[in-house]
Amino acid sequence: MSNVGELRDRLARIRITLKISGERAESLLREILDAGRSVGLSPESRAEGFALTPSHEAAVIGLPHLRVARISDLLMIWVRAPYALDRERCRSIGLDADELYDMLSTAAERIAEILRRCSEKAEYLEVSLP
Repeated sequence: MSNVGELRDRLARIRITLKISGERAESLLREILDAGRSVGLSPESRAEGFALTPSHEAAVIGLPHLRVARISDLLMIWVRAPYALDRERCRSIGLDADELYDMLSTAAERIAEILRRCSEKAEYLEVSLP
């Protein structure tokens, strides 16, 4: 069992930004959502793009999740509400805080791998992972 405070701080450091042509951004968005699905996260539509969350219930009670935004030729990924990681709230929906951390960090690593593969065609790539 990890220190929840450390896990929160590590989640807060997850930020990925890519600037790439519009048509390529659309296909990358599909790959990003698939990377989330591969670790058990489900995409939910949001105004700016998607939330990758373990369940709708997790999003409703405010647990951390990955946000994926597409704004024109920018793709941005970050953890929404990293400091809301809480053992009791996780347990209330059948999750463990360490498990949720692992899901989010593994998905972020997979997304970073996808975006690094196409970085030579991108105008800009910034990756911040713990």
